Amino acid sequence: MKIGFFGGTFDPVHPGHIHAIVEAKISLGLDKVVCIPAKQSPLKKNVPTRDDHRLNMLELAIRDYGFMEIDDWEMTREGVSYTYDTAVHLQEEYPEDERYFLIGTDQYKSFEKWHRHEELLKLMDFVIMDRYSGEPISDDRFITINQPVIEISSTIIRDRIRDGEIVRHQLDPEVYQYVKENHLYEA
Repeated sequence: MKIGFFGGTFDPVHPGHIHAIVEAKISLGLDKVVCIPAKQSPLKKNVPTRDDHRLNMLELAIRDYGFMEIDDWEMTREGVSYTYDTAVHLQEEYPEDERYFLIGTDQYKSFEKWHRHEELLKLMDFVIMDRYSGEPISDDRFITINQPVIEISSTIIRDRIRDGEIVRHQLDPEVYQYVKENHLYEA
């Protein structure tokens, strides 16, 4: 089986995340994609929203996509989420499967800062979901797929909610309702 893995804080999950996952599935011919919400990213300073809220929003966002599932392994661990530790876990969990870790161009640009980044490349294939704009990426260590991108930012969504601005158009309707009902990201 060909499995893609897509990590992030998903704080909140938005249609840009879902779009990227679907495009990667199509480009790579993946059988399924596993979303892996991080407890705390080592490269981000802000503490994410409570784990249960982020998991609930992610479940709502992927509910209609039969090939997507969630692995909360990183959330059940203590401390920072290092992709290296997750990759070791995934190698043990899916030893017979082709494993592809999906990253965006921004993550690729900071890849040299990742914990044990050279060893990571030996554990599974890394796929750069490259945008159609900008310089093409040529790095033999990675698989690169070109895909259209929906430019949405979780940071901007959080900021707009805090400032009382409109965000309904940037979230799945059920995720938006969840955010409103739980007063997430409000000042």
